[in-house]
Amino acid sequence: MSELLDQYKTDPWAVHWGIEAESVTDDMALVKLPYREIQLNHADGVVHGGVLATVMQDAGLLLVCKGYDIQPQQAELLDMQISYLSGTRDKDVTVTAQYSRRGRRFAFIHAEITDERGRLIANSQILFRAQADGEPGKSEALIYTSPDPLQLGGEDNHPIADGHFGPNLKARSGLEVTHITECRTQVLMPVNPMYKDFRGQTANGVILHMADSAGVFGLFAYVNRPVHAATIDFKMTFCEASRDEQLLATSISLKQNGNVMFNKVEVHTRSTGRLIAFGTQTFWLDI
Repeated sequence: MSELLDQYKTDPWAVHWGIEAESVTDDMALVKLPYREIQLNHADGVVHGGVLATVMQDAGLLLVCKGYDIQPQQAELLDMQISYLSGTRDKDVTVTAQYSRRGRRFAFIHAEITDERGRLIANSQILFRAQADGEPGKSEALIYTSPDPLQLGGEDNHPIADGHFGPNLKARSGLEVTHITECRTQVLMPVNPMYKDFRGQTANGVILHMADSAGVFGLFAYVNRPVHAATIDFKMTFCEASRDEQLLATSISLKQNGNVMFNKVEVHTRSTGRLIAFGTQTFWLDI
């Protein structure tokens, strides 16, 4: 166990946010997120949903590695669905991850985040595959063709791209908003050692962070006025791992139903257009 936790201490993306792995057994992982101002989505906001998603994903990853007695490279994230129940700021939070079902190759995990008062902040259902040979799954067939053009231009960007949202995201995470128009947003992950996990691949938490950010920004461009809003549900499916290549997260707003907005998001490699992850987001608007 100590070797696994020692490896996790070198995880660049986790270190950036101050995530600390407390313990892991065959049945439960315990991870803590001491509060830091950089974790907020903006100075007057709450802890970014991507940060909370990262902590739950990491807790699940550690649990699978320990419970299946496998190397970290053998644990492959397939699906993650997150429900955001309450915002948090100025408080340390704790994540527990436990098995809902532990199959021979597939691990179904339930993770929860609580604050210092025991208040439930978020929970998630996570699906991992435990690889027998230590090699991550390979993308063997191209079934889906990426959009053409994949990378969107910035010449018609909404003012929030450069006014507040874009600079704030870059200052806190290094991710770059490259396109914001009504109902469509694109976020770029440049190549940077900070975006790796302790396995050397692009951290799944980065993908969750950029996907959630893209959806939120598109929502504000669509509403086009100050409004309180929050992600209430977020689902991502992970198709393959990536290493040392730029990624693009593209979010498209599909429909508004009263004060609820529905988005879809895709994450591709910038150079080859390979689909890395895709999912949906449900947002609440205070309108």
